[in-house]
Amino acid sequence: MKELIILSGPSGSGVSSSKFVFEELGYYVIDSAPSNVTQALLDECAVNNDAKGFCLMPRIGGAAKVVEAARKDKRFNTKFILLTTEKDELIKRYALSRHAHPRSIMHNMPLEDAINLDIKDALDLVGIADYEIDTTRLTTKELRINLFNKLQNKESDNITKITFISFGLKNGIPVGLDAMFDVRLIPNPYWIARLAPLNGADQEVIDYIMSFDITKELLSKIVDYLEYYIPEMQKLGRASYTVGIACSGGQHRSTFVANYLRDYFKDRYNVEAYHRDSPELNK
Repeated sequence: MKELIILSGPSGSGVSSSKFVFEELGYYVIDSAPSNVTQALLDECAVNNDAKGFCLMPRIGGAAKVVEAARKDKRFNTKFILLTTEKDELIKRYALSRHAHPRSIMHNMPLEDAINLDIKDALDLVGIADYEIDTTRLTTKELRINLFNKLQNKESDNITKITFISFGLKNGIPVGLDAMFDVRLIPNPYWIARLAPLNGADQEVIDYIMSFDITKELLSKIVDYLEYYIPEMQKLGRASYTVGIACSGGQHRSTFVANYLRDYFKDRYNVEAYHRDSPELNK
């Protein structure tokens, strides 16, 4: 059974900001589709096996019809998340953003009337929502954490995904790194004939690398830095933080260190190791 989340709320309540949370968690997001195409969308989602789950974000006026249709479809495990916000806060947000309200444009009505109509529709949906999140006093970061926890069924501020990317400098530096550590201080197993064809996940290579004091010292200093920096990233509500681990060829030292850091932090954070130049290790 596929996971389907329906999220809606008054314009200005944080629906657009929520979209990125779903995308970061691997959901396929469909935003502002008319309610009369819901069944066609459900049929498409039912045959799509690429996404972790699906998120429909209908406008508040058509959300009830979308929820009704989705809950009748037994191919999906459907949950409805409703965002609500107090009227004064919505008015303030529109005054600050200077965006046009969709209903003001489509129905040629004053902003306050459009907001009142959205709030009325939201009140009508409270009784059918699986989760209601009042965003009146939430920052964007707090909304992200709230949503992330509801989707992951846990309570935590750890919403940042940490990726350790191993690579060889001879093949260039990956795009989009937030930090990089050069681990070429570690003696290179490549120059040991029996180790040359192996990689940093093989025990013989691990034993060789860990036999040097410089390895232990370097790992300790990298860990000390990340012990400080990762919690700071979490506080900022960052969606991802990518750490490059560089050696000469991306086969031995960098793959070992990336795996070491993944295993060191995996019980506390959402972490993964990716080996750009040793793709066989990504299986």
